[in-house]
Amino acid sequence: MARKRPDEGCRPLSAQANSTVLVDPDVHWTDAAREVGSEERDALLLAHAPLVKFLAHRIGRRLSGTIDINDLIGDGMLGLIDAIDSFDPKRKVRFKTYAETRIRGAILDGVRSRDWAPRSVRRAARLLDSAIAAVENRTGTAADDEAIADELGVTLEELQRIYVRARASRISTAWSEEEGGEPVDDGADPLSALEADERRRLVGEEITGLPEREKLVLSLYYERGLSLREIGEILGVTESRVCQIHTRAVSRLRARIATRVSVPETLA
Repeated sequence: MARKRPDEGCRPLSAQANSTVLVDPDVHWTDAAREVGSEERDALLLAHAPLVKFLAHRIGRRLSGTIDINDLIGDGMLGLIDAIDSFDPKRKVRFKTYAETRIRGAILDGVRSRDWAPRSVRRAARLLDSAIAAVENRTGTAADDEAIADELGVTLEELQRIYVRARASRISTAWSEEEGGEPVDDGADPLSALEADERRRLVGEEITGLPEREKLVLSLYYERGLSLREIGEILGVTESRVCQIHTRAVSRLRARIATRVSVPETLA
């Protein structure tokens, strides 16, 4: 089975994109690209279409449930158009970097607007977070499956189903820095930037306090870019078990952070 080079999963998306030449380096943004139907606009759209598809497929792999990849690509193209129209070269950010963020944001907004997670599924995620928080606040130790199941009043088998439903409600866009990060927007609200930095700091602090296996799964998944199946092969467990460990780890993070600040929307 082909494996990634050891450092491949740790490189930012922009670096990976550059290595596969997703965007024609000879096509640049100009003011003329804002004009609908212009050659410059069409050239920019065509040059960045592979980047849209790359991001759509990458995000699509992180989503649970049935999705139409063409919907994600369509959302991404709308994000690209928005990037062309709103780009400001005075902010000293490369257009490709700016477009990457707009495309990703548009795809995620489209997923949320279609409300693909049923209310019962979202409720399962909230119950799981609350149960973990209750156990850990009461005992002062990391909640295991048995304690979580007792808190919810369910069997271990039923808890595994809750893990699956909880995972289905979450879009895996946490730790977006590992997927390419966000460009520095000189026009962004400084307070918002500080709040985002604080959330990332809190997430980092809480990750260090996770059980070792959960930390390993998060590292292999988000930093190394391995699939759940590949992680299962490394740990010697089934893919479904890795899914449960991942969901429990994220729920544990949300529960712990919720006791300190508002739960960050990007942690999913």
